[in-house]
Amino acid sequence: MVHWQWFLYSLIPFSIILILILLFIFIKRHRGHGYFLSKFSAFTRIRFNHLEQRRQTYCPANKNCQCHTKHSSSHIEPNLSCTHRSPTLYMSFAGAAMIVGGVRTTEWRGSISQLHDKTNNQFDVLFLTDPAQCFYLQDPNYQWQGLKYYRNLVQIYSTLYQHIILIGASLGGSMVCMCADLATISIAFNPILDPTLLGLPWRIMGAYCPKRQAHIVREQIRINMEKIERKTLNHDCVLHIHWSQLSTADQRQAHRIIGDGKAKNKPKQIHCLTSVLDFNINNQYMNSLIGVYIWFHRCARHALAMHLKRTGQLIPLLRRHLYLILRNSIDNTSQENEQQSNTNNLSLSLNIQETDEHSVCLTLI
Repeated sequence: MVHWQWFLYSLIPFSIILILILLFIFIKRHRGHGYFLSKFSAFTRIRFNHLEQRRQTYCPANKNCQCHTKHSSSHIEPNLSCTHRSPTLYMSFAGAAMIVGGVRTTEWRGSISQLHDKTNNQFDVLFLTDPAQCFYLQDPNYQWQGLKYYRNLVQIYSTLYQHIILIGASLGGSMVCMCADLATISIAFNPILDPTLLGLPWRIMGAYCPKRQAHIVREQIRINMEKIERKTLNHDCVLHIHWSQLSTADQRQAHRIIGDGKAKNKPKQIHCLTSVLDFNINNQYMNSLIGVYIWFHRCARHALAMHLKRTGQLIPLLRRHLYLILRNSIDNTSQENEQQSNTNNLSLSLNIQETDEHSVCLTLI
């Protein structure tokens, strides 16, 4: 009887281990590119090559561009000899999509395309995701060098494009703020400026980083805000932060820099802000290209960008922020079309004149 009890007791842990192994095999074979494996990676911080191949997706406007290899997603290095670049590069930092709804490698793609409907979509996009779900602080080698890795990436691209536009939400918005001093325009929705203020649900989902790494997030964002607001950069730079005014999670983050929170959250970065305003799409600062602006929306959801998109407010908002760049794109497109039209007319006039050199009505104009 004693032997049977011992056998049963030992069978329980063995069964649990076996179930976990079978579950891991099932996930790796059938859903390795989606929700389960990304959530497992988020919890364990284990590097999976299948996820790393979706860390970065480069989409040039020129469909004939073959300057970037298909296997460069985990360590993409810009090809300096590429001649197909557009004037503008968007860098999209995905939020917690990997652990919420699986791997979504092209977050913001639809919205960005709508912005350029009248400019023939002359823009390139680099879509980025965070397989480890730790605020992009893990580099592809998982050595906690993510901040250096992504800042170097933005810096290199800033020398290759006229305009660099960063956009992201939630933990993606955090990295937008951490690289904002290197870009032309940075737009962050519900950024998490201090990961230590996240509640238990976020930690369960895996979007969490140790305190020593959270300190890096806070410090880099503070430094960037000071650079932008004090105009110590050698280029125009603006950071727009959008928060949900009625969201408890967003209130915690906002109190870090604008005050009105608990005693321990006294404002430490208020001098780094240009203005803190309730959102108004007609506000003159919406299309500013210099400064740090905080915008509060009458919304109770942390997923503010999704709410704005469903209510038809997101595209007009982005158009206002990017007004000057979009206007220049339209002007450039119009000039190109006009030049092309003049070239065609010139060719037509020359051809006609050659066929009838005696007609005074066919003079070259």
